[in-house]
Amino acid sequence: MTTASGSVSSTTLKVLGGLCRQMLIRALTSGATVFKANIEDEDGLRVLDYAYHNGEINDTGASGALPLPMAGEYTINITNASPDDTFQIYAVIQE
Repeated sequence: MTTASGSVSSTTLKVLGGLCRQMLIRALTSGATVFKANIEDEDGLRVLDYAYHNGEINDTGASGALPLPMAGEYTINITNASPDDTFQIYAVIQE
C-alpha cells in the first residue's frame, strides 16, 4: 500500500473468529518515515490505536492490546505519514 497525502487504508479479509497475536506495519524506507496507525472493526469502532512511530510498528503484545479477539472485517489505517511511502502490513491471527 502506498500513502497519498500521508494516508492510506486497507480492509482485511473476513476473520471468522480468532486472536490477533502480532501486528506488523513496515514502511519501505523504514528509518525515514514517521506515521500513525489504527485499526477499526466493521462497525467503525477503533480497536487499536498506535501513536507516532518511525519506520515500523511490530506489536507482539508489548502494547498490552494483544492478543486481541477478532471476528469480521477490519480496516487498517495509516495516517500522518511523512514523507509518503509504501507500506507492508502483516496481521497474525490465530484461529
